[in-house]
Amino acid sequence: MVNIYDKANELERALREDETYKAVEAAFETLEQHPESKDLYKQFIDTQAQFMQGMQMGEQPSEEQLQAFQELQKKLMADEKVTALVQAQQRLQITIEDLNKTIYKPLEELFNKYEK
Repeated sequence: MVNIYDKANELERALREDETYKAVEAAFETLEQHPESKDLYKQFIDTQAQFMQGMQMGEQPSEEQLQAFQELQKKLMADEKVTALVQAQQRLQITIEDLNKTIYKPLEELFNKYEK
């Protein structure tokens, strides 16, 4: 009998060895060596979280807040170190989405079979 938790732990170890994971890790390490880029990234993440929290509470950002956020995005994309991190994160996200599809495939097939 297969122990599903052992397989999950194997998947975790494999993910840590995957190139997409290592690229994100390396990009974060590069950011750590460049405080200005790190601060810019942190400011972006914090601002984005504030927007998300406000939207969940039904609040809409003001025009000034939107303009400030757009300016922050421009600065972010002009920083090569931050851009490298964002691109690496996007590639890792695709990997995670692909893994989720594989993990959920048996459930999807099961439900499709018996919910008709």
